Amino acid sequence: MAQSASSLETDILVQLSYTAAKNFVANYYTDLQAARTKLKGYYTATATVSWNGNNLSGGAADVEKLHTEMPAATYEVQCFDAQPLMPNGRGQCSILLVTNGYVKFGNEKDAPSRGFSETITLEPDTSTPPKFLISSQSTRFVF
Repeated sequence: MAQSASSLETDILVQLSYTAAKNFVANYYTDLQAARTKLKGYYTATATVSWNGNNLSGGAADVEKLHTEMPAATYEVQCFDAQPLMPNGRGQCSILLVTNGYVKFGNEKDAPSRGFSETITLEPDTSTPPKFLISSQSTRFVF
């Protein structure tokens, strides 16, 4: 049975979203642990961020301040899901990314792990395709 063109396009968008999200997750969480000075390059200039229910309204400056003032942390992403959002008419689409895992703050081996969940909207970076940037992010710790 042949697939319709729209079904095939949807399958391709889902696969491309998964691949882009997989690369993003690998790079972002590595830099979040070890190279926080690179993190501002992951966000759009007008990104909105909610950190455990606290909205950051200062754009990229607030995001950078959050990451530089945060204690050392080890992230273990257990799983992620990525779904394409509406194409923008130029052959690009945004991606809805949900990650779940554990985070341990501090350098102590016995520091407690906490669960976390993040919902991120990734927008295509028109200046550097096929790169994606965070346009919105909501991080919650699971207690």
